[in-house]
Amino acid sequence: MKKLRRKFYYFGALILSKLVLLIPYKLAVNQVSRALGSLAYFFVWDARAKARKNLALCFPEKSTAELNAILRKVLINQAKNFFELANFPRLKGKFFNEISEMENKDLILKALEGGKGILFSSAHAGNWEITAASVAANGIPVNVIAKRIYIDDLNNLLVSYRNSKNVKVILRSAPDSARKMLKALKNNETLAMLIDQDTEKVQGVFVNFFGRKAYTPSGLAALALRTGTPVFFGVDMRVGEYKHKTVIKGPVTITPTGNTEQDILLLTQKLSDILEDHIRQYPDQWVWFHERWRTQPPAMAQPLQADKRTQQKNT
Repeated sequence: MKKLRRKFYYFGALILSKLVLLIPYKLAVNQVSRALGSLAYFFVWDARAKARKNLALCFPEKSTAELNAILRKVLINQAKNFFELANFPRLKGKFFNEISEMENKDLILKALEGGKGILFSSAHAGNWEITAASVAANGIPVNVIAKRIYIDDLNNLLVSYRNSKNVKVILRSAPDSARKMLKALKNNETLAMLIDQDTEKVQGVFVNFFGRKAYTPSGLAALALRTGTPVFFGVDMRVGEYKHKTVIKGPVTITPTGNTEQDILLLTQKLSDILEDHIRQYPDQWVWFHERWRTQPPAMAQPLQADKRTQQKNT
């Protein structure tokens, strides 16, 4: 029964993705997405309640009307994300240069001259799939770390979408994932990780995020400190009905303390600070449905903590 149900989900998603291709791109991303996102605001109650709670905790100064307006835009943006991703099979690389401006490309090219590759700290902001495709369209080799979807056929479909845009996928659960990550850096390529979720079975540290402790993946920071690979912050930002901007900041550095655990925490905290600043400016472009603060440190434990006030601001 489980196998049959998964096949049903896959074919349902496949048929829907094919139907999307019948709609003109701009019409789908603009009007259709806006209509579906607005409908979701009234009917997707569980997700709406979860997102509404997180928004209220992070923006206590905002009125109910303001929070509801943000939430509605969040849902519309997710509808846009779906239509944009479903259109990947027919969108050429040149198209991404037309719809997405890449910020600070010269900094990336200069960093690659060091021959150690680049580690990108990214997040579920804007359309994160557009970020990777846009960087790849600029001729920069891109690898992304991704979670395997439990439905194999659906996972393969998503991977094929990314591959079609010259984005190489390293599945986090694969036994050779560590080897592939090191190989990508050795080949002077970019390696992107999303570190904005409370992810199970992934090593992490507790950082300050919107005034609360948030369990955050620390693998990127550990890899950067181990290999000496430069770290950049990179996320997608919507700048119009269907246009995007790839926001690039960095290199992001810390002053090493000599204590590996402390340095991992400091770098992870600094990357989280940059992300928080971005979300505060564009709250409607982040995914608020995730249980970001689900895991909390034991009451009696004294985990290493990074004080945001002591962090060097990225320039």
